[in-house]
Amino acid sequence: MRQLLSWRTWAAIGVLLVLATVVQLLTSRGPRGSDGEGVQPSERRVSAIASVMSIQSSEAFAIIDGVTVGSALLTLDDGRVVTIARETPGEISCADRTTPAACVLLADMLGEGVVWYALVDSDGPSVRTLVVPTLVDMVDGGDTGVLANDWYVPLADGVVRTCAGAPRSSTLRSFIESYSETGIRTVLDLDRDEVVEVICAG
Repeated sequence: MRQLLSWRTWAAIGVLLVLATVVQLLTSRGPRGSDGEGVQPSERRVSAIASVMSIQSSEAFAIIDGVTVGSALLTLDDGRVVTIARETPGEISCADRTTPAACVLLADMLGEGVVWYALVDSDGPSVRTLVVPTLVDMVDGGDTGVLANDWYVPLADGVVRTCAGAPRSSTLRSFIESYSETGIRTVLDLDRDEVVEVICAG
C-alpha cells in the first residue's frame, strides 16, 4: 500500500502542533497572580493589629501591583514573629522601617499565615493608638466597622463618640450617618486591637 505521508511531512506537522501549543499557552496566561497567588482579597478584614519592633527583609521587599516582592520577618510588640511571604497581597506606607514601633501592622491572619496586610506609619513610637481612615459603615451586627479605604476593623463595645459643640449622637450608626461625609477621626487602640473612639472633623 502506498505511503500517504512521508516521515518528513509527519515531522513538520508535529513541529507545527508543538508551536501552536506554545503560542496558546503564552497568549492565554493571565496577569501575575491569576493562578491564585497574590490575588487581592475581596474584603480586607483586619484580625491582627500590632506595633512592629523590627523588620528583617530581603533587599527586594516592596509592594508592586498590590502584591509583595521579596519577603520579610516582622517582630511584633507582643513577641510574635510574622512572616510576610512573596506574593502576599498588601500595602506598605511606613517610611521608617528601622525605628522600633515606627510602623504598625494590620493584617488578616489565617492561623499563623498572612492573607493580606498593611504596614503603616504609627502615630509615634510611644503612642498606643492609631488614627485610621473615616468610619463609613458597620457590619456583623455592629461588631465590625468599615473604613473609607475598605478595611474592616473590630469595633469596641461602646465606641466613644466625640464631637465638640454638637449634640451627642444617640448611636454609633447615627454618628456615622451625620459625620462620615465630612470626615471622622477613627481611633484604634493598639492594646485592645479595636476602634475605641470616633471624632468628628472640625
